[in-house]
Amino acid sequence: MARSNSKSEFAERINWPLWLWLFLGMMLGSIYLTFWAPFGHLTAGVISLIIALILVYSSRRSALETVVINDWLYVGNAKIEIKYIKKVVLLEKDQFLKIRGAQADPAAFNATRFWVTTGVKVEIKDRKDPTPYWLISSRKAKYLSKALN
Repeated sequence: MARSNSKSEFAERINWPLWLWLFLGMMLGSIYLTFWAPFGHLTAGVISLIIALILVYSSRRSALETVVINDWLYVGNAKIEIKYIKKVVLLEKDQFLKIRGAQADPAAFNATRFWVTTGVKVEIKDRKDPTPYWLISSRKAKYLSKALN
């Protein structure tokens, strides 16, 4: 996985949004109360701490990092050389929701996050690769599209 640096043409990292953390915090509070009532503070605290650590770990592992550098596109752990990109389509909210839902191609590479409603469709032109396109969530979809064209 490439890390962004001063030579990056484009870099974006998508983390969990605040509203998701607040929701999970409320769920964690409910779990604490569920275990506190029959078992007490210590058990509830230990279980809640374990779950909180799992959530922090999951947040770090599921962050979507997109980098364009040295004629390569890196999305998460995947990468492709820009010369194999046929076309980049900027997708607004309605188009993006359709293509990642009802019109989705199961053979496509899907790097989306449900809380981001814009992105790009990167069509691939490599005969050796059966993947028709990459669907990438991005809050900076216009800049990503420009970096790939």
